[in-house]
Amino acid sequence: MVLLLPAFAYSQEVKPVISNDYLTLIRSDSSQIKHFWPDTSTSIRLSHQLFYQDYYKFRVRKITVRRGVMDIHPYGSKSIWFGGQFNTGVEIKRVNQLPALQTQFVQGRSQNGALVWRGAETGEPFSYGPALHTLEYDGSNYAYDKNGKLVAAGTGNGQAASSYPNNIFRTASMFSQSLRLQGQYRVNGDPRLSAGLKMGQSTENTFIRNNKNTSRNLTATLEFRKKWTSLSGMYTLLRDEFSNPNRNGFLNRVYQDALLTPVSFDNAHNASPNAPQAYSTVADNPDYLLANNGNRFVQTHQTVSLMLERKGRRFNYKITQSMEHLNQQRREGYLPGSAFFPAGISMARNKKDRNYLLDGNASFDIPFYNSDFTGSVKVHYSYRDSRSGIDYSIPTTYSYQRSAHDASLSYINEYRGDQLNAGVNLGSKLYASNTTIADNYFLPNAAAYIRWEDIPGLDYWYVKISGTYNRFNNELPVSRSFSQNSLLQYTTQQAYQFFPVMEVSSFDKLNAVRHTEYTGLLEFSYNYKFTLYGELFNRKTMDDIFPVLSNGNLVLQNIAGHRNKGFELGATFSHHQGDFSTYNTLSYVTYNSRITDVKAGYDGTPMAGFANIHTAIIKGTALGSIVGTDYQRDASNQVMIGKDGFPLVNPTPQVIGNPIPAFTMKMANTVNWKKLSLDLLWEWKKGGQMWNGTQAVLDYYGRSAGSAALRQTTGYVFNGVLEDKQPNTIPVSFYDVNVPVEQNRWTRYGHSGVGSAYIQKADVLRLNTVNLSFKQRLKKYSQQLAISVYAHNLILYTPYKGADPNQLLYDQPNAAGLDYFNLPSVKSFGCNISIQF
Repeated sequence: MVLLLPAFAYSQEVKPVISNDYLTLIRSDSSQIKHFWPDTSTSIRLSHQLFYQDYYKFRVRKITVRRGVMDIHPYGSKSIWFGGQFNTGVEIKRVNQLPALQTQFVQGRSQNGALVWRGAETGEPFSYGPALHTLEYDGSNYAYDKNGKLVAAGTGNGQAASSYPNNIFRTASMFSQSLRLQGQYRVNGDPRLSAGLKMGQSTENTFIRNNKNTSRNLTATLEFRKKWTSLSGMYTLLRDEFSNPNRNGFLNRVYQDALLTPVSFDNAHNASPNAPQAYSTVADNPDYLLANNGNRFVQTHQTVSLMLERKGRRFNYKITQSMEHLNQQRREGYLPGSAFFPAGISMARNKKDRNYLLDGNASFDIPFYNSDFTGSVKVHYSYRDSRSGIDYSIPTTYSYQRSAHDASLSYINEYRGDQLNAGVNLGSKLYASNTTIADNYFLPNAAAYIRWEDIPGLDYWYVKISGTYNRFNNELPVSRSFSQNSLLQYTTQQAYQFFPVMEVSSFDKLNAVRHTEYTGLLEFSYNYKFTLYGELFNRKTMDDIFPVLSNGNLVLQNIAGHRNKGFELGATFSHHQGDFSTYNTLSYVTYNSRITDVKAGYDGTPMAGFANIHTAIIKGTALGSIVGTDYQRDASNQVMIGKDGFPLVNPTPQVIGNPIPAFTMKMANTVNWKKLSLDLLWEWKKGGQMWNGTQAVLDYYGRSAGSAALRQTTGYVFNGVLEDKQPNTIPVSFYDVNVPVEQNRWTRYGHSGVGSAYIQKADVLRLNTVNLSFKQRLKKYSQQLAISVYAHNLILYTPYKGADPNQLLYDQPNAAGLDYFNLPSVKSFGCNISIQF
């Protein structure tokens, strides 16, 4: 019924429609959830199970004579085959690089020429007080510390002041299991009926305390095949549950509060609902935020698909239909007493996606008299109907729908000679949708290649040259949420007020994003053991769509065109000798993505980040350039110095950084010896810049290691020129106890300082994966045992002073290059065991 009457179902893409928020964040750290079926064995071998008819005794079922030709029809041999695989794995994780903090100075500030401890009852946010070793407790009844208040050493009870770690991280652990079962009914050795079942589960205690993630998975398949025709169906169910969604930056806020807590304040002691809780009125107690907060994320994703396929001698076709239902339920909020939400806040967000896809492919092989030539005509048609609805408990409701048609027609011709192979592919596509202003019915594409083998004088070599030209259109999926872009309304100091309850108003009445792409490839190979290749690519994108804030609404607009061009160089090498073999790859990629055109009135549009520092769309600059404050500079680009000896700030935002790396190199090495295999994956990213907003805020509050090491600096002269154009000679003290704390080196420029002062190199060298595996053939009921031990992110070397430069701000797209308490990456160690039976 579904195959014949597609209008009976809702529609869109077969891909899981998963929002780009905490789900993505957690899955990037949860390889076993992301890759739910870790097949340590490459495939399941089926074996005879129930009954078997002898293949060697020939029995005649009947004899027929037609047009003088006698046909002998034998009895068919019938058998049932069965196989399976059980996987189990365990993994532990620990956080990678963290920003350096100071542990020697307590909560407080300078007063009347002296450093004074100021407790939580004063609301003091700064850690510019006296050194910890100069203080002790007085033993009094003090609400914020069971040991009492802090006083100068020698004036209390003699108990030295403690340094509280206030760490929210722990060693994470995950346990996963999966079971796969496959069976086939065969006639004369050919599969007629195939069935499969997959079941799995994983449980993870994440690296942030009071956070637990679980995932459950079920997949069932059934296929019937007779001669050239097959009919197959599949059902999948995935259920994910997380303790705390991070769409509103909740976990980043918890992390920020933990880092900013003064060393003299104990979060664990003050975390109960009846305790004073936070060290300041502008901060939260992270332990209090994490405990019993009522937050929750649950997602159920179901997909049903049906496919009809026929493979003939010349004519082939395949028709696929799928229906997808995705339900997300979130509870997000902050407990009473939270900073900027004293009464607390709670919100439910329910999202439902209903998608339908009808996809058809057909091909016809064109006969040629010359067997060296082959040709075919291919036709493709795809219909997608996508529906997405979001309900907030505010209450606010959003509803989106798109029906899209995508079709193509192509002609392929190939020549295969003894030494020369060549081919050409010519075609055109169309794209039509109810959400676009105009449909496009002519999107041409072309591809061609030439390959020479055994070139005279170059035995065992082959050379291949290929190129493509492609035009295509696309639109943003209606299931994608842009609610996080409302963060652009707030400065970094106002970030605690961020609580997204606004989605884009519509996906309608927009131009489709248009792309024109060229590629060229040159490849050399020797004896299929060594290959060297180089590829050029150039993609021009027009009418790209971005969200903008307009009159208090979040609106999608066709804003800009940009061009991404670059090249890739690579090499592969393999070697086999006896029980030993190795396979190695090396690639070098460099690219530049630049804004070529911006719609009038939209130059400088922020893409992601905050009101005072963000990535932006600026004509002539890199896509996603970092925009923020900079120092005032003269015509010679020298920093201008004020009368007090400190640099002056330019009030006009400037382009201060480019997150695009100069190049990226990747290397993969595989070594096999008998039953052992070792895999290594390396990555080196050179160039690119990050804004280290985490360090800027830690400096501001006096919690960074740098502010502690330099706060006693005196007589320092900043390099620059005075307003009278004379070189600066005015000495300054970074932290003068005789002036208000708000005028020291790190606080005078505001909460996040001068943006350009915190632009840092984002170079990174990492060992992504080390995997050692062992496989052993077994007898009787078990067929193969596979064991693998692995480590991910084992080595992370970077000059960047924050967390991993690959982490994103609040997990937002287009936020590369921004670090504002980005959660750290993790290194993981695990073991998988797989048994085939």
